[in-house]
Amino acid sequence: MFIGPGPEHLRAFGLKHTARELAAANAVPLAPGSGLVASVEEAETAAANIGFPVMLKSTAGGGGIGMQVCLRAEELASAYETVKRLSMANFKDGGMFVEKFVARARHIEVQIFGDGKGEVIALGERDCSLQRRNQKVVEETPAPDLPESIRAELLGAAERLGRAVNYANAGTVEFLYDADTREFYFLEVNTRLQVEHGVTEQVTGVDLVEWMIRQAAGELELKRPAICGASIQVRVYAEDPGQSFRPSSGRLTAASFPADARIETWVERGSEVTPFYDPMIAKVIVTAENR
Repeated sequence: MFIGPGPEHLRAFGLKHTARELAAANAVPLAPGSGLVASVEEAETAAANIGFPVMLKSTAGGGGIGMQVCLRAEELASAYETVKRLSMANFKDGGMFVEKFVARARHIEVQIFGDGKGEVIALGERDCSLQRRNQKVVEETPAPDLPESIRAELLGAAERLGRAVNYANAGTVEFLYDADTREFYFLEVNTRLQVEHGVTEQVTGVDLVEWMIRQAAGELELKRPAICGASIQVRVYAEDPGQSFRPSSGRLTAASFPADARIETWVERGSEVTPFYDPMIAKVIVTAENR
């Protein structure tokens, strides 16, 4: 779920507060940005107030689709048309807003779990900064080279957001971390399991799927687990590196995975990879006492 500056994204899930309202209540910090802009002229005014460089972002976007960086005012007009075209083509929604661009950014997310009665706990954070085409490739916990004070603030902000909306079940609160200023900004909430939830399970000993089932059945007693060790996940894609890593379909003539890692996959030797789905075919997760 992408939470933009408007109320529709939160309220679609029965949540009564917008991102701006949550920020005003000291739940989460937001990057300097605008409301929805309806024209190039409005985008130019907003960008001038924020200061370049900025990003134009689709309010209905996801997976990196509908984002354009503008380093100078001269780039805004063409970027506006690009974001609008991509947004309409992919989401049937051309809404967009302007936001501060963070040059040395890290993508850090916090796993939360709520009982729907106001109690929410954070189960550590994950660093998802290694990406290609705005798609995650490697994820790990705990986030490396993160000051403990910042880690505590991130976890606290995620828990405050969850409590503010009486969050129920598993969710991920995602943040943009500025490595230069050591400031972080709220990005979105994914109201589901993430692909990378396995690394959190590895260091907490929690089966998040079991927790979700028990919570839905009213049988879960929410307890904060100890976090021990480090875990890294690498996604395996059926892609052709000789063709700019384009998705590559066909039959697998060989498939071999390490025995000492947690493997999540549906493929084996002879499996047919079709062109109809995401090219990710496996996740390799390793865990140890430290990074």
